[in-house]
Amino acid sequence: MNDPVRLLLIEDDLPLAELTKDFLDSNGFEVKHMADGFSGLQACRESMFDLIICDIMLPDISGFKLIDKIRRATKTPILFLTAVSKDDDQIRGLELGAVDYIVKPVNPRILLARVNNIIYQFGRSASQEFITIDSLEINNQSGICKIQDEELALTPSEFNLLWVLAKYIGQPVSREFLFKETVGREYDGLDRTIDGRISRLRKKLESTGDSHFTIRTVWSKGYQLSQCV
Repeated sequence: MNDPVRLLLIEDDLPLAELTKDFLDSNGFEVKHMADGFSGLQACRESMFDLIICDIMLPDISGFKLIDKIRRATKTPILFLTAVSKDDDQIRGLELGAVDYIVKPVNPRILLARVNNIIYQFGRSASQEFITIDSLEINNQSGICKIQDEELALTPSEFNLLWVLAKYIGQPVSREFLFKETVGREYDGLDRTIDGRISRLRKKLESTGDSHFTIRTVWSKGYQLSQCV
């Protein structure tokens, strides 16, 4: 069974957010809701989504300003869903990089059709061959990783390990899962291959002069690629 399409909803109108989330959940999506812009931005940095649905009139930051910050964290397509209806605002939203702009109130079936259309056009994040997180760029097709446009010299095993960690950035990934994904067999409980690779990869990330990324050891949970504050 395929994993559900993952959506991030950034909306401060809680009753509307609940209705929207329930509707999209009932249509097979997995929706994560954040009630303000900076919480939404943090969610983008910590998890991968297939589409971001964002309001413009947020309590802490304008959606127009937020989209630029999100773009630095992810290439995930963004749909503006907002009560801001002026033509100039719609044009501005699209020029800033949103793939669609819907004015509230909207028929739920139209919203569903627009969401499905975007997913059809842009595909699934989980199947993409390219991950961008701020200054970190990982191309799974070419096997090249760059930080601040400088290529990071990684062995194939180190690259595969970083790719898996980047897909789950901000979340602990167990040694068992990393072993199976990168070595190709079940973990026997004794092999320390992953630990050695993690140590070498951590040193390479931290030796670039860009202190934005590190690999943390999370006690009893595994390893986590994190952005340093």
